[in-house]
Amino acid sequence: MESKDAIDVARRCLCLELLLQRLGLETDTEDPAAVRDEVRRKWLARLGDLGLEPVILADERALLERPVGELSEDDLDDLHGRASGALVLLWALGRLEGPRPSFAAVEEMASIVGDHGLLGTGSIARANETVASASLRPEAELREALSAYGRTRGMAREPSEPEKIVAGVGAHHLEWILDREMAFDTAD
Repeated sequence: MESKDAIDVARRCLCLELLLQRLGLETDTEDPAAVRDEVRRKWLARLGDLGLEPVILADERALLERPVGELSEDDLDDLHGRASGALVLLWALGRLEGPRPSFAAVEEMASIVGDHGLLGTGSIARANETVASASLRPEAELREALSAYGRTRGMAREPSEPEKIVAGVGAHHLEWILDREMAFDTAD
């Protein structure tokens, strides 16, 4: 079985980073909603510039399209869960040192992605350069992490313990990376 191309993984990571940005626009109330919504509209308008139009999922796009202040608590939980996958993808791309991401990393997600993410300071040109030069960790390391996530998650289809939930997210993303033919929205 052949793995995904690193550029495809990097683009998926950018989608998830944008979801984290969207979550921040909703929850950080320092700036007025109108100002935050203008930022949201600008990011949405730049999807094509980032090469994300063909890879962003319809439900992710719908979350990005909703104006600031119109997301429900369930939507916010959905954004958080989806965005946590960026940690796994950043690790797979070698942008995070150390072992595979755990629940502790999810608790620090905003700062970790801010420091190591592909969006960086928000420069479209720089993000595109970073995507173009992306590389994956060795396949054996990815498979080892997938196996470890599987052991942590156990047999539960819908785990409720935080570390097992993170393991499920990690396994989902690594399975997608390791199977070139698997569509992201059908990865299990």
